[in-house]
Amino acid sequence: MKLRTILFASLFLAAALFAAHLLLRKSPPRPNVVVVVIDTLRADRLPFYGYPKETAPFLTKLAAGGVVFEKAYAASSWTAPATASIFTGLYPFQHGVVMGLFAQVRLIKKYPHIKINRIPEEITTLPEVFRRAGYRTFGISDNVNISDKQGFEQGFDRLLSYSHNGARFINKKALSLEKEIRAANPYFLYLHYNDNHLPYKVPLEESERTGDNFTDMKIMYDKETRLVDSCLEELYSRFNWSQNTILVITADHGEEQQEKGFYGHGRSLYNTVIHVPLVFSWPERGLFDGKRPTVNVSTMDILPTLVSLLRFDRLKDLAGQDLTPLIKGKTRAFEKRYIYSHLHHKANTPKADVQKASIYGDLKYIFASPSSHSLFDLKRDPGEERNIYGERQERADDLAKTLFAYEKACPRYNPDYVDIELDKKTLEHLRSLGYVR
Repeated sequence: MKLRTILFASLFLAAALFAAHLLLRKSPPRPNVVVVVIDTLRADRLPFYGYPKETAPFLTKLAAGGVVFEKAYAASSWTAPATASIFTGLYPFQHGVVMGLFAQVRLIKKYPHIKINRIPEEITTLPEVFRRAGYRTFGISDNVNISDKQGFEQGFDRLLSYSHNGARFINKKALSLEKEIRAANPYFLYLHYNDNHLPYKVPLEESERTGDNFTDMKIMYDKETRLVDSCLEELYSRFNWSQNTILVITADHGEEQQEKGFYGHGRSLYNTVIHVPLVFSWPERGLFDGKRPTVNVSTMDILPTLVSLLRFDRLKDLAGQDLTPLIKGKTRAFEKRYIYSHLHHKANTPKADVQKASIYGDLKYIFASPSSHSLFDLKRDPGEERNIYGERQERADDLAKTLFAYEKACPRYNPDYVDIELDKKTLEHLRSLGYVR
């Protein structure tokens, strides 16, 4: 009887100690989340996407331990609609942000205001998701489009918006908020670098000059990439993002570099302007190490993927998809996915036109109003040099039908508008960025 009592007491004590351990054990801290958009950065100008020049040693090292999506596409080819799609998980024709701070001189002279879209308040944005989950939310942008005027402030506790001051300036602003950001525990931070956007500010050494303007511009572009890379490395080390942090690196769009007869973006939907880098890094999660999925994805997928990784309440009616299954190696559903991109060029002018792209596997269809059709086999023709629409019109029609059917059936939101008055100083600044024609 005595032995039985001792055994019972021992079991009771063990159970009590185990229960106390469960009560005292702290749940792992929620990770901080940092999303970095490098404006105008092409995927194929980075070494870990095959570029022969060492333009981004830090990002290359980061990518080696993360997930690199080989075929990530932007939802548009210029900042306002493409970034709004990152923030909302929706296509431009859904969230309605198709006009930004592009302005026509002819119209401004007559009426010194421009009307632009803003993200409708009814749409839940990326920072709103994190603030609702108890995160403090911070944003620092070096592109004038990413501001409260266009609705990007929704969900931010603090959004600092500047215009093409450079990566060192953005880092300085981030470090000025270091104490506040670190105290948030956890925090969401959005950084938007603009250095790869014209006009370039990193000068060429005399020995680097070739005498050809476009060749020199490409060299400057690569130097701007290297500058952003070094500035990112500085913040990564300073904020200790190797610990308890999910870091996402992407671009809003790419940049034509004379492949199609011009230097810039926002005029077409070729891969030079919509194929962008997309990297997820979370050092504590071995699941992420060295993965390189090769199926088509979209920058709109960032929002639903973060929601899934952090087990937040799922958002409804998103065009973006959760990439977590893909990270785990489940590719079948993604192999049958259609990816779209949209461009409303010269909106609100007599020369306005709409371009739409539909990508499925290695095939890419582009429609440009009123009646231009192109089809490219991206595997055989990665430079999109040979239009095979006439040879494979039936297949092109299939891609077109899925695009137009999706546009017709998908949820849409009524676009919001805001009037902005342009003074001479602002107008000249927008002109230097290429936002005035």
